[in-house]
Amino acid sequence: MEVEFEFQKERKIGDFVQNFIDLFKLIYKHFVTTIFGLSALPLAGIALVYYFLSTKITFSASSSSFEDIDGFTWAGLLILALIGLGLYVYGISIEYFILLKERKNTLFTGKEVLQNFRANIGRYFMFLFAMVLALIVVSIPLAIVAILSAFIPFIGSFAIGILMSIVGIWLFSSFLFYREGYSELGSCFTDSYVMLSKKLIQYGVATYIVNFIFQMAIMMISIIPMIIISLISYNFLGLDAAFFDSSWGKLLMTLGGMFITLFTLFLYMAGVLANGIIYETAKDLKFGERIYGIIDQIGGKNE
Repeated sequence: MEVEFEFQKERKIGDFVQNFIDLFKLIYKHFVTTIFGLSALPLAGIALVYYFLSTKITFSASSSSFEDIDGFTWAGLLILALIGLGLYVYGISIEYFILLKERKNTLFTGKEVLQNFRANIGRYFMFLFAMVLALIVVSIPLAIVAILSAFIPFIGSFAIGILMSIVGIWLFSSFLFYREGYSELGSCFTDSYVMLSKKLIQYGVATYIVNFIFQMAIMMISIIPMIIISLISYNFLGLDAAFFDSSWGKLLMTLGGMFITLFTLFLYMAGVLANGIIYETAKDLKFGERIYGIIDQIGGKNE
């Protein structure tokens, strides 16, 4: 399907929100099925770990506790697996976005997305290491701003959320500068900051609003099934300590864990689209069409 969407154009805050909704409406079926199709096996593995971990927890005693030390080991492994899954989904979502903006259609397959991810996986690991170092450098000023914002009545929490969104769009743009060959790893952070600097707050506000709207939308869609499941569990299965020690209780805990996991992955996917639109807007605003000619020459396409 052809995707009639202009990635490179100047946008105001309201335009970012509307354009995100427009783009998501155009591609959501292909986007969701492609990303979760590529994530089916990891998600199945996570579900098994959730269920196995739930069997290590007992509620029949006076306090909830793990049955043995292996429970803590499995909990640590689950956390590492969830971090790995999050990075994987974020990575393939980025590759999906790159293919989408290059081809302007959804005729590509999950196989192509995965091939691109594998071909560039070295860049992902290199950037991950560099990102940790960059965050260490900026952690002190960020912490100071966050602490000061926390003391601002009413708007302090929003200010912290916008600050985190600014950091997110900065890191996202830095990676795409490196991933698409516009900058070297050592300069991508400063190059992307220069590109974003004139409208950094506006971009942060736009990202924050988009993520908030998407989060609320998912919660509204999910709340009715959750209420139904809760009522059934309460009225027919009995929600007490003995219930959570039963097979049905373990299954319900597993489903709850999977719901939180899927909810988080949806936010990652939405974040890639929102940040991608901002990145393309900022890139065009800073460089205009000149950058595409420059990159073609660097790549040797005009030789």
